[in-house]
Amino acid sequence: MRRLIGITPEQDVFCEQRRITNMLRSGEITYFHIRKPHYTEQMMRDYLSLFATDVKEKLSLHDFHYLASEFGIGGIHLNRRNSELKEEYRNKRISVSCHTIEQVQKWKNKADYLFLSPIFDSISKQGYTSKFDLQELKALFEQNILNEKICALGGVTYNNIDVLKEAGFSSFAMLSAVWDLPKTMFISHTNEFFDYFASCKTAIEGGIKFVQLRMKDAADDEVINTAKQLRPLCDKHACMLTVDDRIHLLDTNLFDGVHLGKNDMPIKQAKTITKNKYLLGATCNTIEDVFKAIDDGADYLGIGPFRYTQTKKNLSPVLGIAGYNDIMEKLSAKNVNIPTYAIGGITTEDLQAIKSTNIYGVAVSSAVINTPQNTQERINEFLKVF
Repeated sequence: MRRLIGITPEQDVFCEQRRITNMLRSGEITYFHIRKPHYTEQMMRDYLSLFATDVKEKLSLHDFHYLASEFGIGGIHLNRRNSELKEEYRNKRISVSCHTIEQVQKWKNKADYLFLSPIFDSISKQGYTSKFDLQELKALFEQNILNEKICALGGVTYNNIDVLKEAGFSSFAMLSAVWDLPKTMFISHTNEFFDYFASCKTAIEGGIKFVQLRMKDAADDEVINTAKQLRPLCDKHACMLTVDDRIHLLDTNLFDGVHLGKNDMPIKQAKTITKNKYLLGATCNTIEDVFKAIDDGADYLGIGPFRYTQTKKNLSPVLGIAGYNDIMEKLSAKNVNIPTYAIGGITTEDLQAIKSTNIYGVAVSSAVINTPQNTQERINEFLKVF
């Protein structure tokens, strides 16, 4: 049985319950493990109460196991903090943390699946380094000492799953990789072929997981009505939906975050509103803009423009590859790690050069929808590189 299992970060992240719900309902994730070691019982009760019944069945608790029956949670996970398999939990889906082959042999006939870690160096835990050799693990799979119940954990990303499959794994658990922002963002735009809704719908159904609704000259009602159409589509495809500029529309519960330009509300002020409940993006043009936005609390940066674009008025000076190289080198020198997106007139021909600057991702608009006959082909090219 193939499983892709998500694990929550210890600290809450923006729109966490909605994002978990969407990943489970879309089928992107099989089960989700709730790991909040600092939570009190009341905090866990409040957290679990926000999930629907169908989602709760696909959750597994790392702590407060006794809440599983009360809340209809489907799974119990045993770890160092909570290692006892009590009789009343045997009707639940049981999983166990294992760090040695001996632990696997002890538990593999008692549990539904086992986490074996760390397979690679952990992304989320500094100093938590790999203890296993993939060739040795492959031999253990071939001897059936390891089997389909064994789930790889520790440094697992979408990029190394194929390597793990080759070793024999069919189940994979991810923490950091599940919560990373998607690397391709689509910004809504209109032309003779697409209105705002249709352009976003094309991007979402094409596989883009991060959409910014930007309707600069529209009234709030128009933005809200478009967002009401997009929200169910985003939920179905586990896609994030943010709004440009209109931070007051976060109260509609239609958006996962807001993106603010250089002339919009100051980032420091906006952070008091978004806190950790919503994603906060900032537009930057210079390295001074970048460091100020980071200091003020931005969660990600849109850096541009890459080149002149007709989708935006009053552009800052274009950056080009040299500009991105300079900014990314200065961020690296300061050991700063924040998602950064190249933005402004980017085409598929630019992708490899932009990627070579070590920027995190790209924001696209016209390049996707200007040729309606091959939008999927264009989207695939962006997603292949980012």
